[in-house]
Amino acid sequence: MKFPHYTQCFTAVSMALASVTALAADNATTFGDLSLEDLMQVEVTSVSKKPQRLANVAAAVHVISAEDIRLSGANSLPEVLRLAPGIDATRFSGNRWAVSARGFADVFAEKLLVMVDGRSAFNPAFSGVSWQDFLFPLEDIERIEVIRGPAASIWGSNGMNGVINIITKSAAATQGLQAVVGDGTVEGGYGRVRWGGQNADGNMFYRFYASTQRANEQGAPPSLGGGRGHDAYGHDAAGFRIDGYLANDARWDLSGDFFQNDSNDTAYMYQGSGASIDQQTERHRGTTLRGRYEKTLADGGNLQFQSAYAHTDLSIPYAFTDQRDTFDLDIQHRFRVGERQDLIWGANYRVSSDTIIPGLAMSMNNPSRQMTYLGLFAQDEISLAESLRLTLGMRADQNPISGWDSQPTARLSWNLQPSQTLWGALSRTARAPSRADSGFNLNYNYIAGNLASYVPNTLVVLRSDDTQESEKLTAAEIGLRSQWASTLSTDFVAFRHHYENLLRTNGSTTIIQGFPLTVVDVQVKNGGEMTLDGLELTTDWRFDPAWRVQLAQTWNHVENVGAVTVQASGTVPDSITSLRLSWTPRSDINVDAWLRHTTARPGVPNQTQLQRQAFSEVDLRLAWRPKKGLELTLTGQNLNNGACDAYSGLVTVASNANVIPTCQPRSLIGQLRLDF
Repeated sequence: MKFPHYTQCFTAVSMALASVTALAADNATTFGDLSLEDLMQVEVTSVSKKPQRLANVAAAVHVISAEDIRLSGANSLPEVLRLAPGIDATRFSGNRWAVSARGFADVFAEKLLVMVDGRSAFNPAFSGVSWQDFLFPLEDIERIEVIRGPAASIWGSNGMNGVINIITKSAAATQGLQAVVGDGTVEGGYGRVRWGGQNADGNMFYRFYASTQRANEQGAPPSLGGGRGHDAYGHDAAGFRIDGYLANDARWDLSGDFFQNDSNDTAYMYQGSGASIDQQTERHRGTTLRGRYEKTLADGGNLQFQSAYAHTDLSIPYAFTDQRDTFDLDIQHRFRVGERQDLIWGANYRVSSDTIIPGLAMSMNNPSRQMTYLGLFAQDEISLAESLRLTLGMRADQNPISGWDSQPTARLSWNLQPSQTLWGALSRTARAPSRADSGFNLNYNYIAGNLASYVPNTLVVLRSDDTQESEKLTAAEIGLRSQWASTLSTDFVAFRHHYENLLRTNGSTTIIQGFPLTVVDVQVKNGGEMTLDGLELTTDWRFDPAWRVQLAQTWNHVENVGAVTVQASGTVPDSITSLRLSWTPRSDINVDAWLRHTTARPGVPNQTQLQRQAFSEVDLRLAWRPKKGLELTLTGQNLNNGACDAYSGLVTVASNANVIPTCQPRSLIGQLRLDF
């Protein structure tokens, strides 16, 4: 931690606050649209696939509202997710992020399930998420429900460490025209436009959007001498949503997105001929469609059908090209049994067909494959007493590699008083092997020899096959959610995660002797283990009608690392801090300061390249609304220029195809938003 950074940043923040004070009148207004009491009554749907009061939920849940997103100054989805406690979101390069919940941070976060309106966004190729493909306007998001900890008993495999459900606004809530334009010293120029309307009968609403952005390069890491980082990117996207309301207490909606994304990267290339540093352009193309029908039944229950289709074309020259078509079908039914039981059951079916073309550093044993997944779940919420609720759930998932996985959970919620809830949970969950886990060959490292002395060069190749098993997690959680006063609330969670059968790189090794090249084949197998203990604290304090302080603090402790894993335990920081200060001196002005600090990541034995130094970032946002429908904002990001500290050494990570990270410099972003 470098204290001079803090001194400089808080001096700048203080000067900015002082300058806005001169504009402020005595008519300070209440921050936001909801009081803390109202926030505790907000309903969430992602924990049990049904509406529940946030105050009563027996899970570690945080809701990021549309107002939170607007005031954060964030310009991408991973930046927004930093608002949630327990979320580790680190910018790896210009358009590449490592995002996780409760450890295992990686560009391809395979233990975190991400959804958009209930549609799974994970790519079966690596069971992860391409964060650069989330290109719909942030202004269209109603809220983001973030679950830390297992949610697989409802959502299935890949919800091992958590679930992020991005819930967009209905078309009825986005009527009229909205235009957003901005430019930044690093983010470059961008623009978004949205238009919404309705039919003559007033029972069908629609919206369309288009967005574009061209970002500048960041800095190269100090180990490469600094300079340009060759990580500029550009994207274009368009989409729509239609909502219809029927006379029989039913509704439907249909949405679609179309995107293209080009991102530059610099990567280490390991081949039999040697090692090199090459510049590449990663290309993403995709189309997604989602439809949903929902009906309220006469007995008060609910029936819902949802289907989705996605076509994606992902090209990473140094790794592979993945051409994929994925179809999903989901059904769920909720009903009551007597006065004390609330049951929900459902099923989902997924089929994904792909063609994976080998790149310079990676190939698949089977270049084309169709994979089918099936899931069945049931959950019963039992009211043991007026203030005591027990939830029992079970899900069974079938995948084509490791077969069936059972994923049970038991959760207990106790309202100690109307403003305080104590809860606990025990869960057993699994992560199914991805397409890449089962049958890949990756050039992992190249060691130069001495041919003059008859010492051959060595190429290390990681290999896997179809014998992979599911990774397992047993989790225990306890939490206390409290509303201490009308202006102060806290949320405390303690957890223990014990992982078993993790993929590891110290399986069997075969040495193929040769000259001038020797090949070392290292098999990736299950067998690793790890225990992660953690504490998460969230505090929301509105000590004055015009002031708000939000603190999110996470502490982690790793132990019992039984083997070196592919997703290294060393990527877990000891602590993550987020501190936000918001001030509304008058109804047309907002000032927001945001401090983030992440401690060092120690790495693991034999993989010192996974080490990260501690780093801190400070953002400042000023917003002015001179008239209704017009907002002008100026956002300074990483004002202390501290993000480069995270990657002071040259970092090569196998799961990132040996991409070299870049350094985010301090930047300024100016934005204009118009609503008609």
